Amino acid sequence: MSVPFLSSEDFDERAHQAYDAGEYDDALEILREGLSRYPDAADLYVGLGYVRLAREEYAWARQAFESALALEPDHEDACVGLGEALLKFGDTAVALCSFSRVGELGLGTDPDLGLAIGRALYREGLLHESRQRLASLADTHCESAEVHAALGYTLHALSDESGACRSLRRAVRLDPEFHEARIYLSHILYERGDHL
Repeated sequence: MSVPFLSSEDFDERAHQAYDAGEYDDALEILREGLSRYPDAADLYVGLGYVRLAREEYAWARQAFESALALEPDHEDACVGLGEALLKFGDTAVALCSFSRVGELGLGTDPDLGLAIGRALYREGLLHESRQRLASLADTHCESAEVHAALGYTLHALSDESGACRSLRRAVRLDPEFHEARIYLSHILYERGDHL
């Protein structure tokens, strides 16, 4: 696998491609090779952390994100990743502090980071916190179908069917090809007997 003359960004990009293809072992190998050449590359540690999360290796994920933050304390993706890893250990208070660090960095309204945080909170059953994060994001990014859909899923989990339907309808209006949101909305409507 050894390829000469690759920059840390090249390793990061190759690892992203493997990760996106679901090839976590390959991504892990690429990142290890990259870190052997560029041990001070925070982005490679962040990538390693996300691969470890995907492989459900939470302790190693936490360690990778902490290594990234030791190199670059203001790395927003590392803050989000560390928060996700901490949630897996039930360390909610520290995870929420890690997530709030993103806002302190002035990136609290970034849609990708906000969605990652909202989804992590949702997965761990912190539905009220997820709703708060996603509702704020939906106010800021009113034209994002993905944000409105994520809010709709969370509202449904909180038994707010009318709010969920509103958010999901908004998502479908914004992106008529957003099939996941359309199907989810259809299920809610079917469950409540609205078969139109």
